[in-house]
Amino acid sequence: MNSLHTLPFVLRAGSAARTQIQNLGFNANSLAALGAPAGGPKFIIQSHLDRFLFGEWLPQRESALPAFGSSIGAFRLLAGAHPDPAAAAERLYDAYCQQHYASKPTAPEITREVCHILHAVLQKEHIPTILQHPWLQLNLLTTRCLGLAAAKQPAWQALGFALAFGSNLRSRQHLARRFERCVFQNQTEAPSVLAKDSFRTHYHALTPENLATVTLASGSIPIVMETVRDIPNSPEGAHIDGGMLDYHMDLPLQNIQPTAGILFIPHYEQRIVSGWFDKHLKRRQPAHHESMLVLSPSPEVVAKLPGGKIPCRKDFTIYHGRDRQRLAAWQAALTVSEDISGSFQHLLKQGTIGDHLQAL
Repeated sequence: MNSLHTLPFVLRAGSAARTQIQNLGFNANSLAALGAPAGGPKFIIQSHLDRFLFGEWLPQRESALPAFGSSIGAFRLLAGAHPDPAAAAERLYDAYCQQHYASKPTAPEITREVCHILHAVLQKEHIPTILQHPWLQLNLLTTRCLGLAAAKQPAWQALGFALAFGSNLRSRQHLARRFERCVFQNQTEAPSVLAKDSFRTHYHALTPENLATVTLASGSIPIVMETVRDIPNSPEGAHIDGGMLDYHMDLPLQNIQPTAGILFIPHYEQRIVSGWFDKHLKRRQPAHHESMLVLSPSPEVVAKLPGGKIPCRKDFTIYHGRDRQRLAAWQAALTVSEDISGSFQHLLKQGTIGDHLQAL
């Protein structure tokens, strides 16, 4: 593994992250925070890496780790907070694969399927452990809607999202008039590493009464799924996918140490997209990339997967009526995730992460 081309993943680092790694090396204590992006079934390409990170590597830390996740990223973190993270990650993969839809599924139908996934992952007897986790500081993100985007009538809500889309075309900062960020935490007494930005941010405690609802809300895709309203133990409001504002964890950090200043993002693609509406704005760059270390599957590996791509939500349409073929394609990505995890472990043992960094 002496060449970038032989690795099944690419490591891209911002300037501050690169400097820290080159000067101090890289281990579990190098992180200021962990980011788990939104992305639906794309998470499959990192499933085995998650099992290693949460089950073996991150528990070696000497201090607690703030972890931020939206949408499927929140589900990944929820699995990682279980006493047996590998088993929970496997349940997440299995339940996600079991989804089956009509040709044009309704929002209630999709919401029910996602609830099935959530209930398969979250085991009630482990909720106290999750909420009192010894080292994983959960920060599950939802987006609180304002104005028409919070309307109960689908047509009015769709208009609200259309107006928000137009606002985002002008500037990401203009979305602050349409949405607010909500951060639900299992360790509310911990000092926040999230700095202020353009968006009003609310902090709430995760509780036994709201943990499942918050996770569902974080993954509630606008229009596609039902909006989650009035989460227990938090102010009233309409909550949708946390990826609306925080899609790939382009987060401003504060109170970080020079020896532990990296925002590590095990990702599905090389590009960092700030918010959901930025996906097609190719020229819009992340605002906080300096501290990032992004691990994503290499283009060569992705090109060899079925269809030349990693799993995505469009697969439900592409393989409609052919679930067996869809599952085969997703299994191929899961197999690649084993290679990614194994290669990452190898670099950690060799202490050669710094030799494989590319510019972000």
